[in-house]
Amino acid sequence: MRRSIKFFKVVIFFSIIFGVMSVFAQGTSTVTTPVTPGQPGTSSQTDQKCCIAGEYKGQHKDIPSKTCPKPEEGDFKMVINQDKGCGSKIWGKIINPDGSTQDFTGTVTLGKDGCCNISGGWRKPAPPGKPLERTDFKGFLCKKGGKWAGEGTYRTTRGSIICNGKWKMAEM
Repeated sequence: MRRSIKFFKVVIFFSIIFGVMSVFAQGTSTVTTPVTPGQPGTSSQTDQKCCIAGEYKGQHKDIPSKTCPKPEEGDFKMVINQDKGCGSKIWGKIINPDGSTQDFTGTVTLGKDGCCNISGGWRKPAPPGKPLERTDFKGFLCKKGGKWAGEGTYRTTRGSIICNGKWKMAEM
């Protein structure tokens, strides 16, 4: 009888030790090795950020249509600023080859496959006797070779003149 009581106490002792160790092991099983966002092994897209602030060089081209009598195309530079912590609010300047600039505002959000969706726009004041000009853009930027690059579409409205077009740009 004494032998069975002693054996029972040993079994209980090891059961308690095993239970405590398994609780401790479960608590530490959530520790993971840090992985750079967008790299293989990233567990979820919530770890990724759209840190797109920087200077970009790009091209735009209007799509000929009935509402766009004089399609234009050309180069541009875009300087993108962003909220602290790679926030969703973006703003900056479009710089044309002739040196003229235009301020824009917009947003950036995480898209598919680690790419970032961007959208925004600007208004040009109307010169005397001419309609207000409004341009809205949208597209995506993906990180390639350590730099952002992407493409998208835009729509410029000047009264009854509406020009739709495509743009592409890459971080400088």
